[in-house]
Amino acid sequence: MPTLSLSNPAPRLAPLQRWLTALCTAALLLIFTAAVQAQTYDAVVAKDGSGNFTTVQAAVNAAPTGRTTPYTIFIRNGKYKEKIIIASNKTFLQFVGESVANTILTFDDYAGKPMPGGGNYGTATSASVIVNAADFSAINITFENTTGDAPQALAIAVNSNRAAFFNCRFLGGQDTVLAQGANFTQYFRNCYIDGTVDFIFGSSAAVFEGCVIYPKTRRDGTALGYITAANTPAGTTYGYVFRNCIIPANQGTTTFLLGRPWQNSTGNSPLANNKVVFLKTTLGAGVVRPEGWAVWDAGTNTSLITYAEFQSRNFRGGLADVSRRVSWSQQLAAADTANYSRSTVLGSWNPCAVWNNICVPFTRPIAVTNFRGVKGATTTAFTWNASWGIAQVQYELMRSATRNGTYTAVSQRTAASDTLYSFQASDALPAAGSAFYYYVRASKAGLATHISDTVEISRIPTISAVSSLSPITQYAGGPSAPRTYLVSGANMTNNLTITAPANFELSTNGTAWSSSLTLTQTNNTVANTTIYVRLNAAAPGSYSGSIVHSSAGAATVSTALTGTFVNTPAPVSNVLQMWSLRVSSQDSARLRSANLTASTPLLRRLYVSDGTTVPAIPAYSARYGQAFGASTNGDGSWGTAAPVNGPGGNVNRRFYEQFTVTATGSQSVRLDSLILWSAFYNTSSNTKLAVVWSRSNFQLDSTDVAGGKGPGGPLTPGANGGFATPIVLLNQNAGANHYYRLALADTPPVIQPGQTISIRLYWATGSSSSGRYGLLRDVQVKGEALTISGVRGAATAKNSLVVYPNPATAELTARHPKASPGATVTVYAFDGRQVGTFAAQAGSTETKVPVSALAPGNYLLLYAGDGVRQAVTVVKE
Repeated sequence: MPTLSLSNPAPRLAPLQRWLTALCTAALLLIFTAAVQAQTYDAVVAKDGSGNFTTVQAAVNAAPTGRTTPYTIFIRNGKYKEKIIIASNKTFLQFVGESVANTILTFDDYAGKPMPGGGNYGTATSASVIVNAADFSAINITFENTTGDAPQALAIAVNSNRAAFFNCRFLGGQDTVLAQGANFTQYFRNCYIDGTVDFIFGSSAAVFEGCVIYPKTRRDGTALGYITAANTPAGTTYGYVFRNCIIPANQGTTTFLLGRPWQNSTGNSPLANNKVVFLKTTLGAGVVRPEGWAVWDAGTNTSLITYAEFQSRNFRGGLADVSRRVSWSQQLAAADTANYSRSTVLGSWNPCAVWNNICVPFTRPIAVTNFRGVKGATTTAFTWNASWGIAQVQYELMRSATRNGTYTAVSQRTAASDTLYSFQASDALPAAGSAFYYYVRASKAGLATHISDTVEISRIPTISAVSSLSPITQYAGGPSAPRTYLVSGANMTNNLTITAPANFELSTNGTAWSSSLTLTQTNNTVANTTIYVRLNAAAPGSYSGSIVHSSAGAATVSTALTGTFVNTPAPVSNVLQMWSLRVSSQDSARLRSANLTASTPLLRRLYVSDGTTVPAIPAYSARYGQAFGASTNGDGSWGTAAPVNGPGGNVNRRFYEQFTVTATGSQSVRLDSLILWSAFYNTSSNTKLAVVWSRSNFQLDSTDVAGGKGPGGPLTPGANGGFATPIVLLNQNAGANHYYRLALADTPPVIQPGQTISIRLYWATGSSSSGRYGLLRDVQVKGEALTISGVRGAATAKNSLVVYPNPATAELTARHPKASPGATVTVYAFDGRQVGTFAAQAGSTETKVPVSALAPGNYLLLYAGDGVRQAVTVVKE
């Protein structure tokens, strides 16, 4: 096998410097190229076209299948932004990078991100590199996911046996490295791994030897992070073993626990037997919390967990204080460590044989990681860290007024020892209306200089606003209902002016309206501001134009707008049918419009809770509504593997609940929206909900909902409830407000007598644990019953129940059809309780309803009289 060779990448130079050194480097490049070709590489990847391939995936695709000896792919320096998947039949592939600091395999998928062919990525499929083939190895490679701290976004998913990594970097946030596979062995030597939450996780037996495990400061200010989340299967001898690794202190206030037990928690069956051992680990000051380890939740069985340490020490060489570790963790004796040697954990597989001289003493390379700048009031604060601590490395903060201009050093830092990993510097902000560009140059004699990515610090005014708004309809009797959107400004040197096209009006509070607005900048910022826009035309017709957002020095942003004034009364939208799902699946007879028939929803490959996996979550309850999963035994599982065979983290048209709305034999009904409460129990892993509807029971047509509002406000276009753009559902533990209001279509559908509209709801979650129930309650179909019959065959009356003010604080007025003797107005809580009933005065069209005694929340108001039953949702503030 060839001998490992670490080449030195050329540092980034200003254009003039690059030109002056071109003649010298050209000669060196020829020598280096000849040396590369002299190696016995099977393929060479180079972005500049000087190799056999320009992308890594192309080289992988061309590699032979079923190898029993290494097939080596040399990857020249460069940032390769591509999703790389190594199929299970591509055995014995070996990636060799030109240098670990400059050979970067990067991508930006994350759990919940829409996939190009439909559906969404799950946690495991979010990885930038997915390894499914046995006997894979990588040397001098950086694996990166640029999503950020959250959500789950893997740099690499190692789903293979006998996978080895030497002198590699793994850069990410939540769930950086998935070391996965029951009875699979994996080896990481002299590697650098960083992240924020569970950033080394999975079920394999893996040895991490001489690695730097860097727990990053969380950008959102969260004070706690987790390093490992092993879910070692029951009956497996080994999980993760860290030998002679370093956990440096980070740059902020985030402290970490060494691990927490994934899938050893409420609802999991069987529980994982989590195993993580740290041997002779060097801990940075204060980075690991005194308790060391955590349970997952109250359902964790600590007797099944092996969390252990041996001689953890500080950077001064003394033993770390482990006196306050959780009582169920272990401090090993020297004799115990023989059970955790490399050969004992990995068995007959010797990873040091995959490349000559790979397990000999290691020369740390210079590699700058996590370089970023954060603007303050007058200065920019810069932070970065070393991937490997090296004494006497000089870090220079370089600045230019243009991206490709001449860079000069504005700050220098020198590492006094090899125990220093985190560095900081600052610089004055650029002048208003301009920008600075920065990188860090790290150098030391005898080692390859490394240049970080470039960071832009801008004070160029920038306006952000929605690109378009849905059409607005104005009805007779006044202006249209308002649409809303958000606008903001960064680096502003002047106020922001917003001008509406003719016949449209703007407001910042929905009360005071005008044709233009001025938003004041404070500290060069216009905060996120909700803008209301409405059509207020004087004559029927179609109107269009653009809302113009402008400020001196900023690029103008225009938002397209169209509207129509229809000189007819505005349609009424009332609750026509409701399924509370708190006691059973039957719809409410009291709230059902006389124009609709009774119906019960159909669960298709979804099954209600067994009531025992999580005793607090029965099939139906007042708090959670209907609870269900994709497993026939009702244990709340959703995974794709047998015996569940569920949808996993992507909505699937085979798994749904269907509601039907059918007009009676003599009436027609307009359906405009769907209101529902939905969440997942105890998980937020790739949790989704999609809603579609059909006139033909999905035989001939299928239509996505047109978006709407959720707990956080208007749904974004990428998560608006369509099948390809599902809603990202919340974890029930995160709060109680999980209501969604979804428009069926921009033009509401009307069903004629005897016709039916079917509505299907699809759920998915990437959690592979049981007890992760989908939850649904208070499903309401809203619209207008176009005609309503009296019990004595009287002429039809217009559905005209209107409530104002709504929301209300003390009293509301219900305007209803002319009341017959005995007519009533009744208020119901959403759990079905009757909380108040009031007599409607015969002959009157209005009834006063006091609500001051009601708790804040949503209620149903039902008018009943002379055969007419009409309902509307009211809000008590």
